[in-house]
Amino acid sequence: MTATAKRTRRSPDRRRAEIVEAARGVFLDRGYADVGLTEIAAAGDVSRGLVYRYFPSGRPDLFLAVADGILGELQERLRYAASAPFSPAKRMEHLLAALFAFFQDQPAAYRFLFRDVWAARDESIEAATVAARAPMAAEIASLVASSGAAREADEITATSVGILGFALANIDLVLNQGAEPETAWRVTCGVATAYMKA
Repeated sequence: MTATAKRTRRSPDRRRAEIVEAARGVFLDRGYADVGLTEIAAAGDVSRGLVYRYFPSGRPDLFLAVADGILGELQERLRYAASAPFSPAKRMEHLLAALFAFFQDQPAAYRFLFRDVWAARDESIEAATVAARAPMAAEIASLVASSGAAREADEITATSVGILGFALANIDLVLNQGAEPETAWRVTCGVATAYMKA
């Protein structure tokens, strides 16, 4: 006589979180463009219909949910690094070290956030990817503003976006072209702290 496993009903929040976690695993493993809802449903041990119940737009909704989780983790690390009781320049170095370390630890997350989206050519998520940079730039902007150099708000924004773009370009060099991480981080810190002193 075989015993059948009793099905337990999960809360909607828990079920949604499980689907997002399954999507994250599949997206980071195989890339956004190469994954369909069938693979995500299989990874989450749910039906495609259930995926659509929680994510009516399908993959774009799942992309946003997964990206939100990754960016939340990154934001937490950046805030912690920027809160160290040091000078603004030293805190900038810590923030940039946290940014580099996050993506060195999770290179698939970098690919997912900053490369896959453009390969997929999905306009519904491109804007979200661009907007995802805003919290990172805001952390940098707070350090630039606290550096003591008198700057207009527009200049602080342009400086922080420039530093972030430079940092992400160097992270890309490390992850995809084999650049030496310490050198890339050090050069990024030099550019960032020079902006802060200018």
